[in-house]
Amino acid sequence: MSAITQWTQEQTQLISSTIAPGCTADELKLFAYACQRTGLDPFSKQIYAIKRGGKLTIQAGIDGLRSIAERSGQLDGSSTEWCGDDGIWADVWLGSKPPAAAKTTIWRKGSTHPFVGVARYADYAGQGLWSKMPSAMLAKCSEALALRKAFPADMSGVYTVDEMEQAETVTVTATPAPALAPAAPAAFAGDAKIFAAGKAAIAKATTIQQLEDIAARMELRKNDLSKQQFEALLEFSLLREAELIPPAAAPSTGNDADPFADD
Repeated sequence: MSAITQWTQEQTQLISSTIAPGCTADELKLFAYACQRTGLDPFSKQIYAIKRGGKLTIQAGIDGLRSIAERSGQLDGSSTEWCGDDGIWADVWLGSKPPAAAKTTIWRKGSTHPFVGVARYADYAGQGLWSKMPSAMLAKCSEALALRKAFPADMSGVYTVDEMEQAETVTVTATPAPALAPAAPAAFAGDAKIFAAGKAAIAKATTIQQLEDIAARMELRKNDLSKQQFEALLEFSLLREAELIPPAAAPSTGNDADPFADD
């Protein structure tokens, strides 16, 4: 049975219109194979199909890569550090300027050595959230690099949203795998109302400037959100930013309500 038949007609239509817009029938099948091979759930926003210049790219959020590692039963912890131009590593970035690099170390059970991923700011820096939250964005890139080193059989060819400006188009080869199991909903400890308002605001944004304004408001309300909620909003904003390049023609009305304003 092909992977695509694991989705109902209704699910396939939903994926085609929201998760993989603009994809042909063959590209949807390719995306289905990618979902099956990685075990990631598109309905939980763990994996995406995005058309760039008419070519299909398969992208996963950092939570998707973490899920693959956790599901293997071999993940044995991780840590992230940042450094400036002096090359001195610290476990928290407090500098007023973006860090020069981020380094994530992944430990895998049974391995005699850790797996390290280093991401340089000069190699990844871009517009949008990169200018607002450089340390968080760089940390996710370094973590993705380290996770692919630690779990190459599971993550080969799977790039995160944050890396896609630097990565080549992903080609996914179909391989037999168990049917995709529904992912359990994430448990968030932060303010659900603020999280939902943030997602709605990002979805309605029609320009890069609007996304940057939302990112600034997100930073102000960061303490009201859990780490998972905040990272999920970052991922969602990056995906929306990718959709808006080149920027949408519709100008901002200037009347958008602030979803992060105090009640």
